[in-house]
Amino acid sequence: MRERHVLRGDAVRCQPRDRTYLAYVATDTVLFLDDSVFQVGLPLWIAHTEGVPHGLAPLLLVLNNVMVVAFQVPLARYGTTTAAARKLLLPLSAASAAGGVTLAVSATGGTEQAICLLTASAVLFTLAEMLHAVVSWELSLALAPDTAQGAYLGVHGLAQSAQRSLGPLAVTAAIATGPLGWTGFGAIIAATCALQHRLVRDRLHGSPLSVPPVTVSEH
Repeated sequence: MRERHVLRGDAVRCQPRDRTYLAYVATDTVLFLDDSVFQVGLPLWIAHTEGVPHGLAPLLLVLNNVMVVAFQVPLARYGTTTAAARKLLLPLSAASAAGGVTLAVSATGGTEQAICLLTASAVLFTLAEMLHAVVSWELSLALAPDTAQGAYLGVHGLAQSAQRSLGPLAVTAAIATGPLGWTGFGAIIAATCALQHRLVRDRLHGSPLSVPPVTVSEH
């Protein structure tokens, strides 16, 4: 991705590649993995967990949808500024890590314990999904120059596209590894949140924003 050309007299100068934004998009690809958890990970894990009724998988998907409908808009009020959205990466990190741990532990007990832990994991990953929706919307706009937002947001859209291809492979690898695989899966997302938290801080502190600190999610 190249930023807009700047005309200076008869010369045309092209600003350098925005590596920071590309790095942000790469980290966001990892944070979008919650989608594959519900579409692929949970159903397969339930199918391979002894004693857990297979009918739990669609019920957890319904729970995910109900939570998003009920809480997505109220949660958005906590990310109406760039600074507030950046802070949400911390609870997003915690929810992802806890979701991976509860999925891992769900395979170590009886049926009732497994159902409770799987439900808790679905709640945690849904919370992570909603928090990420707020963070991603706010930061993808705040970090894009106002003269090239269309191009930048187009590149940011590649994060979701890449996740749709790589996400099923990632959750399948976690399942194949066993309980520790889910722990590692959640830890990787949590670490990526910390990396993005640092990356965005450096970007916002290193240069002035191209848009005001309060962006469209507040309006």
